[in-house]
Amino acid sequence: MQQALFTLVLSESDGMSDSLYPFSIMHSSWELRYGGRRIFEVYRDSLPEFSIRFAGRDLQKRSFLEQEGFAMDGLSIHSAPLMILRSEIVPNAQTVTILRRMAIDGGQSFVIKDEERIIGVYLVQEAELSYVNLHAPTFEQIIEKIPFDSLPITQLHTESIIYQWDAMMLAPKAISESFGFFSKQLREALPGHVFALNVDRILIGRNCECAPGIVLDASKGPIIIESDVHIMAHSFIQGPCHIGKGSIIKAGAQIYSGTVIGPMCKIGGEVEQSIFHGYANKQHQGFVGHSYIGEWVNLGAMTTTSDLKNTYGEIDVFLRGKNVQTGLRFLGALIGDHTKTAIGTCLSTGTVIGISSSIHDIGEFPPKDISSFSWGTKESNEGSNHVYELEKAVGIAEIVMKRREKTLTSAQKQLFIQEFEKI
Repeated sequence: MQQALFTLVLSESDGMSDSLYPFSIMHSSWELRYGGRRIFEVYRDSLPEFSIRFAGRDLQKRSFLEQEGFAMDGLSIHSAPLMILRSEIVPNAQTVTILRRMAIDGGQSFVIKDEERIIGVYLVQEAELSYVNLHAPTFEQIIEKIPFDSLPITQLHTESIIYQWDAMMLAPKAISESFGFFSKQLREALPGHVFALNVDRILIGRNCECAPGIVLDASKGPIIIESDVHIMAHSFIQGPCHIGKGSIIKAGAQIYSGTVIGPMCKIGGEVEQSIFHGYANKQHQGFVGHSYIGEWVNLGAMTTTSDLKNTYGEIDVFLRGKNVQTGLRFLGALIGDHTKTAIGTCLSTGTVIGISSSIHDIGEFPPKDISSFSWGTKESNEGSNHVYELEKAVGIAEIVMKRREKTLTSAQKQLFIQEFEKI
């Protein structure tokens, strides 16, 4: 492995915990999955000259470091050169190429801007590190003491993931861009009984099971299938599409372009341009379109999202009680970790659900804005809140994760408590 020459710190920007709700309850922004890989993984894989470090909200960062096996002192920066970058910046091919060139060719410190917005800073002098507070929770606080007036400016045009639906919209392009990276790892031959269109744009990993009657259509973009995936009979998968390690595609599934399925998911029914972050289940019939589904979510049979208004108008959502105009015509649901829906659940266009909710006994479409730890509907007939008890919610999360040989960490438990105190 190439020895790192530089340090890259990915830092959350101010306000991201609200704009990325409900994902941000349990996760940091660099964990967003916008293609087959998460943001930090693309930086890690694309910039081997850099050692990656992280700065953000304490509990979310601790949870991430615990799960990914990073050292808890991962922010110990003792020497320059050091690059600090907003973690919502999308590491597409052009951006990482320019960042690498900036670092390798940069003999002096500079500030990185996208037009008037500061998106990063590169420091080469040891004395300049004294201006940086890497234990601050936001990018703005980390860099606030840097004397920018004395630094030259380097312009870089970038894309950002400010809202979860930005990840969803970037997914088709990201899947296509990652084809070269995964082509070095996934080299197994497709079984002869699989019907494939544009087979040169289909990758499949080791130990995959592909039943008869499967159709893989890569005519509109690549299909990337990682190792240990099981695709049952008569499934249709249209590229661009990425299916993560250990996932199961149930018999007769219809997976349309722009869909990203993270590791260890079970997916059936109809899915269109949606992201299943990982360890999520949608095993049965029902439609999920233009949605971002968090970890450990379970969607009951016939759970269906509406992703288009009857008026064909712009979709608005509620994020932490604040109304946000998305500018989109297609948007389904944003669902936080550990939430579950009952059979026959129908979700309105632009529904947002927090973590660890149980959506059942609703009788009709539930509200578009459902807080964390909701039990059934948000309000009973008497108008009082139905709240999922914290101890029970944590206990169920531990049971669910243990079935996949995962453990609810101490930081994750604290995140449950922190969110419960907000409702």
